[in-house]
Amino acid sequence: MKWIDGSELELKQFSGEKLCEKLALEMYASDREKWFECEDFIQNALVILDFDTVSNMEGFSTPYDSYFTSDYYGRIIRAFHAIGDHHDADILSEALRLDTYYTEQIERTDDESDTVYEEFCDKIDELEKGLYLNTGFDMWGLLYGYLENNITQHK
Repeated sequence: MKWIDGSELELKQFSGEKLCEKLALEMYASDREKWFECEDFIQNALVILDFDTVSNMEGFSTPYDSYFTSDYYGRIIRAFHAIGDHHDADILSEALRLDTYYTEQIERTDDESDTVYEEFCDKIDELEKGLYLNTGFDMWGLLYGYLENNITQHK
């Protein structure tokens, strides 16, 4: 199988958890565009890891914060669905919907933009409370299992 850096990688040597660790250690050594040349299940793991990293370093982000584009955020949502974490995917979907709505509102209003932005931030803060980052939900077990199943299919 093709790895992030373009080299070949034999998957059968990894468990789901070990593959996730390898991805986390090596993902930022390559451009994000290279990630999307990998197998779909690797791409899904990479965008979840990227989301987790940004969220832990910068806080819960939406496209308005400029860490992610709307298209990339959609990839993150699909990745959470792919691993079976529909709860977090739904929270991210609502965050994207709010991001789109409030970005349009902020751009339309000059005098009220601070008020609209504060309302947006309050709603995003409420959503954040339900994410795996704050609930103790074991999203990682789902991700490891997802990777494990895909490793088995590629043997």
